[in-house]
Amino acid sequence: MKTNEALPSEVLSQLRRIGNGIKTARVRRHMTQEELAERVGTSWQTIRKIEGGSPGTRIASYLKALWVLGLFEDVRLLADPERDREGIILEAAARGTRARRPRTLNRDF
Repeated sequence: MKTNEALPSEVLSQLRRIGNGIKTARVRRHMTQEELAERVGTSWQTIRKIEGGSPGTRIASYLKALWVLGLFEDVRLLADPERDREGIILEAAARGTRARRPRTLNRDF
């Protein structure tokens, strides 16, 4: 099975969007794929895959390309626990219902 067959279309769409953003930033900086690849520490083929939104490319390569291009700031918002509304709600609902060991009577008298 190909990598992208198992991924939801929303994930593939976001990968393509990120790749396109990286390509646009590179072109605006008048950089070739080879120049970006050298700064990222990878091959131009990997940069080509990133710009195409390839799901089989390492996330570290995407992140380093964003960092090199100065687009890394928003990455800090990914998986930020403070933005996890559902998790915060579930955590609040569970407060006070913590599982505790049942108390046993002390029969040592």
